[in-house]
Amino acid sequence: MKVQFTQFSENIRLTQSQENDAKTKYSGVCKTLHKNYYENDYDGKTKYLFGSYKTKTNTRPLTDDQDVDVLFKIPEETYSKFKAYEVNGPSALLQEVRDVLNKTYTTTDEIKGWGKIVLVQFAEKYHNVEVLPAYELEDGTFIIPNSEDGGSWDKFDPRDQISIFQTSNSDTDGLTADLIRMLKMWLQNTPSLSSKYKSYNLLNDIIDYLSENKYSGIDYSKYDSIIKGSFEYIKNNCEDSMDSYLNTAIDRAQKAIDFCIQNKPKQASMEWRKIFGDIFPLAENSPVNENKARVFSNPSFPYACN
Repeated sequence: MKVQFTQFSENIRLTQSQENDAKTKYSGVCKTLHKNYYENDYDGKTKYLFGSYKTKTNTRPLTDDQDVDVLFKIPEETYSKFKAYEVNGPSALLQEVRDVLNKTYTTTDEIKGWGKIVLVQFAEKYHNVEVLPAYELEDGTFIIPNSEDGGSWDKFDPRDQISIFQTSNSDTDGLTADLIRMLKMWLQNTPSLSSKYKSYNLLNDIIDYLSENKYSGIDYSKYDSIIKGSFEYIKNNCEDSMDSYLNTAIDRAQKAIDFCIQNKPKQASMEWRKIFGDIFPLAENSPVNENKARVFSNPSFPYACN
């Protein structure tokens, strides 16, 4: 399955045009907000990209629930103004940000403000943007609005999360990001599970799994056993309500491995398709060139200016 996993890894990465679209969208949103809240010209320093578009663990094809997560740094006077509100200042801040964006993005499907973020929805098959207004503290952490339950101001430290990911990804020669992308396809192919098991849970579990097993520089020919092992690790550390999904994935992975041992690559790839969907390449029951080496990379910095 070396050839199939090589192609699978390539198939689910964003194209250059999709990366460019993401950057255009989140930069435009932050530039609009900067113009409203600051007098100086926008240079990108008031935005901070985080989440899967920072770690480049995003996948294609794009789905409706894939958003670019970007933080916009509000001035101290803006934070102080809304913090002084007697009733739900966080909600008022989100609504103000929403109103500012509505003046520019009049052709978008919808702009919503709730919870902690403002969502700017663009056309289908294009990137949406979740913008998180935040006040940066001297230690590099942030105070963010939470409009739920009457409103609160919460502490948020995306830099720490990203640093943990980047360390793991560097230590494993990019295997961390590769596995996260692949298992995201499993979640997309298991919609009833994706509401229970979020992307950040997956990221943390994969980092812990690879840390315990000390995988590094693994060739694509070994991905079948590593993926099966990741399912087993998640099962041993997840809620009981996820057991049936993990058992199914483990059984299918084992069947795929057994078919490979029996020199039945087509049947093996069909089992992997049950896990990942039709984006996983279908093999033929004939000899294939398995000599393509895995390209190691550290895709933690997808854009020149974040």
